[in-house]
Amino acid sequence: MVRQAFRDPTVFWAYIGTKMGVFAIAAIATWPLARLIGPRAWIGLGVFGGLLVILTLAVLFGPSSKAPSDDDVDGSREVADDEEPIDPEMPVEIPVEDSIDLHSFPPRDVPDVVDAYLEVAVEKGFNEVRLIHGRGIGVQRDRVQKLLARHPLISGFHDAPADRGGWGATIAYLKPRP
Repeated sequence: MVRQAFRDPTVFWAYIGTKMGVFAIAAIATWPLARLIGPRAWIGLGVFGGLLVILTLAVLFGPSSKAPSDDDVDGSREVADDEEPIDPEMPVEIPVEDSIDLHSFPPRDVPDVVDAYLEVAVEKGFNEVRLIHGRGIGVQRDRVQKLLARHPLISGFHDAPADRGGWGATIAYLKPRP
């Protein structure tokens, strides 16, 4: 994909010009140091510039991988005979365990996720669950613990012990199922 962009002469020369500009800025910025150190610094700068040019040419003209097809670009692909197509509207069943890591959920969804998780955890018969909200500055922890304080399925909660996440997780005790 990158190499295709460089087939356009304008893009190619803009890239080369940018590399030369970076090299020139590096030379100007190191001028006082080079005067202090002596000619060896200029040799090092020349080697650096040469490596920069070689790397640029290797990227532009080196062996390339397969060019993306139209299917790759628009995101569609063929489905194998033994593979079922994925329906984005179909819900995905996630196994429920005695802990849930809330990092993978957007913060705005966390209250709904926790509520749904607690309901399923009670149905599964868990007595205690661990909600991993992360340490951070404590915003997510406060939100989770406020939700737990008023949740009808919770009999109590506290910060997890150090070996189970410390203040980056909360242990919640579930009321028994009626």
